[in-house]
Amino acid sequence: MKIYHNAKWWIKGRIDPEIIAVGVKDGKIVELFNKLPQGSHRSIDLGGRFVFPGFIDTHTHSFEGGLYSMMIDLSPAQSISDVLELIHEYSRSKGKYIFAWNFDESSIKEKRFPTRQELDKVLQDKNLVLRRIDGHSCIVNSFALKNIRESGKLLDSRDEVLRGYDNDLAVHWFHKSLDQDIIIEAYHTASRIALQGGFTGIHTMIGDADMSITHYELIRDRLSDFAVRYHIYPQSFDIDAALDAGATRVGGCILADGSIGSKTAALSFNYLNSDSSGSLYQTDDFWKAFITRAHQNNLQVGVHCIGDRAIKQINDVYLALERADSRDLRHQIIHCEITPDSLLDEIAESKAATVMQPAFDRLWGGTDGFYASMLGKDKTFEMNRFASLLKRGVKVTGSSDWYITELDIVKSLQSLLIHTNPDERISLKDAVSIYTENAAWLSHDEGRLGKIEKGFIADFSVLESLPSVEISDTKKQVKAIIRDGEMVHDAL
Repeated sequence: MKIYHNAKWWIKGRIDPEIIAVGVKDGKIVELFNKLPQGSHRSIDLGGRFVFPGFIDTHTHSFEGGLYSMMIDLSPAQSISDVLELIHEYSRSKGKYIFAWNFDESSIKEKRFPTRQELDKVLQDKNLVLRRIDGHSCIVNSFALKNIRESGKLLDSRDEVLRGYDNDLAVHWFHKSLDQDIIIEAYHTASRIALQGGFTGIHTMIGDADMSITHYELIRDRLSDFAVRYHIYPQSFDIDAALDAGATRVGGCILADGSIGSKTAALSFNYLNSDSSGSLYQTDDFWKAFITRAHQNNLQVGVHCIGDRAIKQINDVYLALERADSRDLRHQIIHCEITPDSLLDEIAESKAATVMQPAFDRLWGGTDGFYASMLGKDKTFEMNRFASLLKRGVKVTGSSDWYITELDIVKSLQSLLIHTNPDERISLKDAVSIYTENAAWLSHDEGRLGKIEKGFIADFSVLESLPSVEISDTKKQVKAIIRDGEMVHDAL
C-alpha cells in the first residue's frame, strides 16, 4: 500500500481536519486515516498542501489547444505589423502548415484582421490559417486558399475573413492535412498543459463538427498513453460512426449557433446598435431528428449553444424527450451563456446538464465589459448564471473551452467566487463540486471519480493553498497531480 500523508484533504465539501493520510493500492483509495498506520508501506509526503479530488475540465478542444500551443500565439501582438512579424519569425524554420491563434482584432491598434495581401507578403509558399480567439472566424493566405479549393472544398464567402461554415471548412481542412505523429504529439502537449493547470481529467472533442469523427479511433486506442485522463467525444453529426466507434456520446461543439464576438450567436433580441440577432445554424426539424435518434441509441448528446434562442432550440428537444422517453443520458447544453429566468426553468425541467466556462465572465462580464458592448448593459445580468442554475437543481459543470481560455483550475475557481454579477457568485464548496462531483456525474463516473472516498479511483489535485480570490500567481498553485495513485506531475 502507498500512503499519501502530511496534507489537508478536501472531503465532502470541506477540508476534513480528522483525516491526515490516504492509503492507495492498485490505483484506488483503500483507506482514509486519522493517524499514520504502522507496518510496511511506501510513504509520500505532500508537504502540508491541500489535496482535492482530481479536477476535471468538461469541455476542451485539446487537439487544437495542443497543436496551437506548438505554433503561433498572437496574444502579445499590439498591431498588424506585430502579427506579421510573429508569423514571419515562426515560419522561417517550421513545416509547411502554419497556424496562428489567439488573435483578437479588438486588442490591436488597427482593430481589424490582417488582409490576405498582408499575409502573402510574409508567407507565400506555406499554408497559413490565422484564427480569431473565439474560434468562429479566420483568414487564410493565398497559398492555403488555393490548396483548400484544389482539395475539393468550396469556400462560398466573398469576404477574406471566413465565418460560419467557411471558417469551419478552412480550419478542419488544416487539421485533416496533418501527419499522425503531429496529431499524437498535440495530444501529449495538451496533456502536459492540463496537468500543469491542475487537472487529472479533461473532456475533449474529436471531429470536424460536421460528418467526420477524424482521428477519434486513433486516440481512443491510445488513451492509456496519455498522462491526463481523456474523456473523448466524436464531434460529428454522424451517429452511425459514433456507434461503430463504440462511443457512448456524440457531439461537443456541433453548433446550434456561433459566437457573440462574431455576432453569430442566436439571440431573441438584436445585438447592440445592430439590426442582427445572429442565426440558428440548423432547423428545429434537423435537431429534433438528430437528437432523438441519438437518444434512442442511448448516446449522450452535447451541443454548442451560446445565445438564448439557440439554447431554447436545443433544450426544447431535450425537454420533449424527457417528457416522452426519459432516460438517464445527461444531455448537455454547452456554454449556455444567455439565459433569462424563464429559460432557466425550462432547463431545470428538461434535466439537461449545463457545461459552462467561468472564465467567460471574468474576461467579458460586467456592465462595462465586452458582453455589455455587444448586447447592452441590461443583458449582462442574464449571462453565465451559475448560482441561478444550481438553485434550480441543474447539474452545472465547469470548463475552460480551452484553447479559448486557459486550463487553470485556480483561476477558474476564482472566477466563480468573484462573478461580476454578485447574484451569480457561488461558494468554494459549490465551485469545487462543479469541477469534481458534477464533472464525474456528467460522464457517468460518479461511482468512481470526483470524491476522496474509499473505493474511488485515486485521482488527486494537490494545490499549494486553499483557492481564494487573493491568490495572484495561480500558475504556481498546482504542486502535484496524482492519477490512478501515481504521481504524473510533480512540482512539490
